[in-house]
Order: sequence, then C-alpha cells, then structure tokens
Amino acid sequence: MTDGSSPVSEGRAAPGVVLGVIGHDIHVVANRVLALGLAENGFQPFNIGTNTEVDDFVEAALETGSRAVLVSSINGEGETSCVDIGRTFAERGLADVLLYIGGNLVVGDRPTREVHRLFTGYGFHRVFHRPPDFHEVFHALRQDLNHGNAQQGRPPGRVGQ
Repeated sequence: MTDGSSPVSEGRAAPGVVLGVIGHDIHVVANRVLALGLAENGFQPFNIGTNTEVDDFVEAALETGSRAVLVSSINGEGETSCVDIGRTFAERGLADVLLYIGGNLVVGDRPTREVHRLFTGYGFHRVFHRPPDFHEVFHALRQDLNHGNAQQGRPPGRVGQ
C-alpha cells in the first residue's frame, strides 16, 4: 500500500493526520484501510471514525496538533456537511492545517471539475472525487506537508482533474 516515495520526515516524528467520515455516513471499511495506509506511508493517523461533523475534525486537530485533516464521504453528504469547513478551521486558529476530502462527494453524477470547484470553494486544499486508490493521496500529502502549501494561504494544484 505504500506509494514508493521516501518517508515524510526522515529522523523526525511522523506528522499527525486526522481522518474520519463526515455526516451520517457509517462506511467504515475504506476509512480503516486509509488509516492503515497512512501509517505505512510514514504518517501518524488519528482516526475519529464515522458519523462525524466538522467540529469533530476541528477538535481532533486541536487535540492532536495534526498538520492535516482527511475528510471522507461515501454517501455524498460531504456536499452539505462541509460548506464552511475552511472558515471554521481558520476561526479556530487552524488556517495552517491542510484540508483534504475524498470519496463519493456528492449525490448523483456530476463532472469532476464541478465537484473540485465546489469543495475548493469550501476551503479544501485537495479534492479526490472517486479516487481509484490512495496512492495519489499519500503522494500529495507528503508533498504538501514538505512544502507547507497550506501555510502559504493558497490551495496547491488540484489532483485528479
């Protein structure tokens, strides 16, 4: 499950990453696989599980000092549950935390570009709409954490378009 890249932080503690499934979504299998993959790729996952809200991610990021948050949605609830996530993180002093979202992000079938625009507008730095696997996520996360893209106040280039 590793992507073949070198570890994120040679000789340093693994960067913390909060992950969970947003909304009234109880799809736990992919969430658990993602947590295992994060650990195998040099990250320290803090899995808050399923059936979560934006405030749960904020509290977990504050509590763990994580540098990134990965939000999952399988049933499309991300569209309504994540509207103000970027603003909420900024208001709580977490503007430098990377925000990623992935999965089946909207109800129905819409063009990927439209879904990307929607979620970057909510404040996400990276959007992975229906990704075929997690390798892109691990690679992007490593790159963004090493280059401080969230701290520059601008989203990095979008992946998966």
